[in-house]
Amino acid sequence: MNFPAIPRITIHPAICEGQPTVRGLRYPVWQVLDWLAAGLTTDEIQAQHPVLEPEDFQACLAFAAGRLKPLARAIEPPAETENSEQWLLGRQSQWLAEQEFLKQLWERNPARPSAS
Repeated sequence: MNFPAIPRITIHPAICEGQPTVRGLRYPVWQVLDWLAAGLTTDEIQAQHPVLEPEDFQACLAFAAGRLKPLARAIEPPAETENSEQWLLGRQSQWLAEQEFLKQLWERNPARPSAS
């Protein structure tokens, strides 16, 4: 599976089970995104995790955006390749890889039920 090239995001099989992490610091990208999604500010996160830098948050967001872009591009293929069997197999493979990636993220960090 090809990941977007973001210098601050590293993938190593011995760190966090091969998950994308921030500079190999054992901070998985999904965890940083989860903190941001929960409403924590970058200042609040940095207060608890001072090793993280402002550029790390931007890198996590860019990584996530890069992972979702191929899904949007798959809707309108370039005219010269849309009938190619190789193109179709490539898109199918990419879609399956995206689904597996999202499934793994979900299993590691399922949505929390809202408190009512």
